[in-house]
Amino acid sequence: MAERAETLKVTTKPVTVTLEGEPIALYTFRGYAPAVNVKVDGETGIKALYISAKTLSDELVKMVEANGGKFSGIRFTVKKESEDKMAKYIVEKA
Repeated sequence: MAERAETLKVTTKPVTVTLEGEPIALYTFRGYAPAVNVKVDGETGIKALYISAKTLSDELVKMVEANGGKFSGIRFTVKKESEDKMAKYIVEKA
């Protein structure tokens, strides 16, 4: 099994990422969850971003459709609306 990328923890601080491929399924303590590998601006290496949250996936699907159905290469900025665990994601095309 390949080494698993560190998970990107989204907070209220905006972070700009570039998607590095198509979605994958990562095994978590709750079962499998959809994720995508990302390159974070200003950092080295690849991180995994979980993409199951509705407020994140609603915006992602628009960008994927505009990108010919592909995730790879999409660049956007993401942050949480508040510190609350269930806070909405705010996503803007970069």
